[in-house]
Amino acid sequence: MQSETGASSSSLFDTHVDQTVEADAWRLFAQAQDLSAFANAWLTILSRSYPDVQESALMLGAPDQGHYEIVARFPRSATSQDDPLPGNCAAVLEASLERRRPAIEDTGHAQLRIGYPLIFSGKLNGVVLVEADARDRSTSRRIMRHLQWSAPGIEAFLGRHDRERGSASAAKAQFLIGAADALAAEDHGIDAARVFANLLTRQFNCDRVAVGRYRGHRSRLVAVAQSVKVDRRDTVSRAIEDAQNEAIDAEIPIVASGNNQVAPGILSANLILSRRLGGAEIVSIPLFRSDRAIGAVTMQRAAPFSEADIDLADAVAAVAGPLLHDKWQQDRWLPMIALDRTTDVIRKLFGPRYFAWKLTTVAILAATAFLTFATDTYRVRARAQIQGETRRLISAPFDGFIRTQYARAGDIVPADFVLAELQDNDLELERLRQIAHKRQHQLELDQALAKRDLAEINIARAQIDQSDAEIDLSQQMIARAKLRAPFAAVVVSGDLSQSVGKPVSRGDTLFELAPLDRYRVTALVPESEIGEIAVGQTGQMLLSALPDRTYPFKIVSVTSVAQAAEGTNGFEVIGTVPAEDQSMRPGMEGVIKIEIERRNLAWIWVHPAIDWLRIKLWGLIP
Repeated sequence: MQSETGASSSSLFDTHVDQTVEADAWRLFAQAQDLSAFANAWLTILSRSYPDVQESALMLGAPDQGHYEIVARFPRSATSQDDPLPGNCAAVLEASLERRRPAIEDTGHAQLRIGYPLIFSGKLNGVVLVEADARDRSTSRRIMRHLQWSAPGIEAFLGRHDRERGSASAAKAQFLIGAADALAAEDHGIDAARVFANLLTRQFNCDRVAVGRYRGHRSRLVAVAQSVKVDRRDTVSRAIEDAQNEAIDAEIPIVASGNNQVAPGILSANLILSRRLGGAEIVSIPLFRSDRAIGAVTMQRAAPFSEADIDLADAVAAVAGPLLHDKWQQDRWLPMIALDRTTDVIRKLFGPRYFAWKLTTVAILAATAFLTFATDTYRVRARAQIQGETRRLISAPFDGFIRTQYARAGDIVPADFVLAELQDNDLELERLRQIAHKRQHQLELDQALAKRDLAEINIARAQIDQSDAEIDLSQQMIARAKLRAPFAAVVVSGDLSQSVGKPVSRGDTLFELAPLDRYRVTALVPESEIGEIAVGQTGQMLLSALPDRTYPFKIVSVTSVAQAAEGTNGFEVIGTVPAEDQSMRPGMEGVIKIEIERRNLAWIWVHPAIDWLRIKLWGLIP
């Protein structure tokens, strides 16, 4: 096609063309794939449509970029380095580009210059310059109309060219993605190299594709397309390895063209391989991971490799290099992998660059040294609760009904404060009845004294004493109907506000009181830490309700009976805490830290995990 195009172009722009040349221009206009050939054909047809056209040019470039170059001229002999534009069309060129509208210049000497901008989809893609004889006033109008009708041909070709180029790019991208997926799907490096060789064979129609791995400053074949085994002792295999070594040393793809034709810069090993294979076309492409060579691939076929083929092969090699390297690294023995990783880390730590690695290592070493030699006070933590040192229960003294209530849970009451009252109507009636009995017995005593009956006197006096005792008991029961606080305290529990008139039985607990000046703290220490706890140890307590301050406490008792609470098995520890802060209340909860002794920081942080692991391992050992 190129030779046909060239033959057509040589005659297409000759100033003395005939009807055959014009027919060739129309054929080339319909079939051209190259922009230059199409532009020359289009401009030739346009210019030959009007005999008045003396010279014309087509300028194209990137849309709206402002830099446009001549891609076609009519006639071809008008091309000159000293006169890049037809005639003197600089003025109309500048005007049409600046205003984005057609520009016409009439020199007054039967000469007409036209600049027609090519605006497609709102973007300026170029301009057509025409210089013609102005025989009459209608010449410019006819040429302008013809330019307007012909411009869509340029737009159609540019659109088709962009679509074809986009389709080719999409096909290349799809091939690259497919190759990456195929290599990543393999588990072993040798399989991945064989898949890579087969992919290149199918994509480029190669007769042979060989993949080599660069080790010990030399490439060694590991896979050949459509072959299970690789015979490295074969002379062709050694020649392929030498060609790959040259490509790796040069760090660029090396091409040995067929028929013993060698392009400038081609090294001898690839030429030797080409000659050994009967003048075959050879391409050797190095494989890299970052800036390090990891292998090479050599392709062989009879047809020459185009620049597009070499670019695509180089691109897929850039994708395959890191994938093949990772597969090959995974195929090694575990000790070799560990040694390589260690060597790599040492190289980063003591070699140039990698400042972040060095800084991180220094920070880790400093932290390790600090944790190894630094000490701190070891503290045992546990959930705790504030309780009153003594707890007084206020119970119903007799069966009755609640008359009124004066305090509820949370109230602070002074000593002898009436918390509540029980109804005492029955007790009062009983007291009056006993007083009446006493008066009756008093009359009986007076009568016995008058009769001087000693027996009656003694009986009457005994009955009076009995009545006095019953009256005194009634008065005491009436007094006990008022439930009083025995000391200044806080009401821990008890709320009778919704129970007025409710019957109560003797012994029912109505209130629970705790003193305001004496508290104790109870905590449940986990069983794994109870061995560190002893009477007399001190610590600090932080309450959830008062998180801005801590309170000292001292252990006075450690129970020997385990308890389970909130999924934790532990032992109760009792301590004393001063009640100087009036904000402290019984029932508040928090956390205590019992101070044990100064120990190593690393042991303080990791000993729970070590103890847990020790128990698990001991349980697993038969």
